[in-house]
Order: sequence, then structure tokens, then C-alpha cells
Amino acid sequence: MQNLEKIDFQGSVPKLLVGALDHDLQIENLKFEPIEKNGRASAEVHWLFKPEEANGSAAAVIRYFAGGDAPPHLHTGFELIYMLEGSMQTSTGEVSKNDLILLKPESIHKSSSKAGCLALIIWQQPVKMLN
Repeated sequence: MQNLEKIDFQGSVPKLLVGALDHDLQIENLKFEPIEKNGRASAEVHWLFKPEEANGSAAAVIRYFAGGDAPPHLHTGFELIYMLEGSMQTSTGEVSKNDLILLKPESIHKSSSKAGCLALIIWQQPVKMLN
């Protein structure tokens, strides 16, 4: 059995392996586009796959600039957030680098980032914006 005490997990960043990808998935290779809907502010997205490609499921790398936020929304399915860099304040508390948060269906939350962040987000189903 491997001695886990000798493994240094500090600063670990996940490697994303994608079939038929013709380039390394490094931050400088990601093509971000502004998020201009659903009331988000100061945020960009790099889609790994979109809801229309996967029966409502989606995955993306989201970048919030300093002061970026998302208004309250309802999750119709699970949402998984893995914080790659920076931190985000959510209704469930602060999420920092290497934190993982799982939001259950029917949960409601909002999020913001004071200094900016980069997160991998996977949605089982689309979210519904609340008024």
C-alpha cells in the first residue's frame, strides 16, 4: 500500500483529458466568450460541452473578473463546482482554490467573486433564473 503521507497534494491542479483534442488544455489555449445573459456580470465562459449537445447537461470553465457575480438561480439538476484559482462567495459559503461544491437539485444560490476566480462547473440540467 502506498504511503499517502509522502505524496504532496498541495498545489495540485487537475489534468483534463479529452479525446481527440488537438492541443493542450492550458489556460492560454481556452477560448473565453463573455456571458451576456441571465444577469451575470464580469464573467466569461469556455464551453467544454453545451446543453444543446448533451440533452441539457453542460460543462464549462468559468472565469469571474474582480466583482463578477451571478444572481440567484434555481438548480433543476445537480451542479458541481471545482475551484481552479481564486475564490467565490456563494450562498453556501466561500469556495477557494481546490474546493469542490455539490449543489443538489432544487437548491437556490447566487455567487460573486471579489478578486476574481476560475472554476470548472458541470451542470446536470440547466438552471432557472429567479426574478
